[in-house]
Amino acid sequence: MNMSDKEFFVKTIADEAPRFDRVIKALPADNLEWRPHERSKSAQEMVDTMAGEALTFPVFLKTGTIDMAAPPEGWPKFASTSDAVTAMNRGLAEGGVVAAGMSDADWASESKMMMGGNEVWKTTKGGMALSLLLDLIHHRGQLSTYIRPMGGKVPSIYGPSADSNE
Repeated sequence: MNMSDKEFFVKTIADEAPRFDRVIKALPADNLEWRPHERSKSAQEMVDTMAGEALTFPVFLKTGTIDMAAPPEGWPKFASTSDAVTAMNRGLAEGGVVAAGMSDADWASESKMMMGGNEVWKTTKGGMALSLLLDLIHHRGQLSTYIRPMGGKVPSIYGPSADSNE
C-alpha cells in the first residue's frame, strides 16, 4: 500500500503515542532528577522537553511557524510524569487531526522554525512535522537508556526488552 508523507505522519504519530506512554511511565517517580552526566538533561527535563515539543505540532501545522525559544504554551514543567503524558498525548493527537485535515498544498507549504526571532530552519510543514516526530522518537530512545540506571525496568518499545516479556 502506497501512502503519502502526510498519511505516513498521521499513522506514525498515532502508532508511536503508546510507546511514549510506556517509556515515560516506566521512569521511577522518585528519581526524576537523575541524569547520566552533568551536561545531560535530567529525566524530568527530558520528559518536559518531549511533552512541550509534542504540544507544538498542532500550532506549527496551522501557522507554519514555531519559535523554539518561546513555544506557544511555553516549555512547561510538569508536576508529574502522568501530567506530561497527558499533555504529550494531547499534542500528538491534535497534531494528527490537524495533519489529517490539511490539504496536500498546505502540507507542502512553507514552515519556519525560529529561535528567538531568528530563522534557524525552513522547510515544508510536512517536512518539519516528520523531522520533529523523529526528534521525539530520538529523545524517547535517549530517555529509555535512563530507566535502568534510575532503578526501573525498560518496557517494550518495538518488541520485548530484557526487562519485559511483552
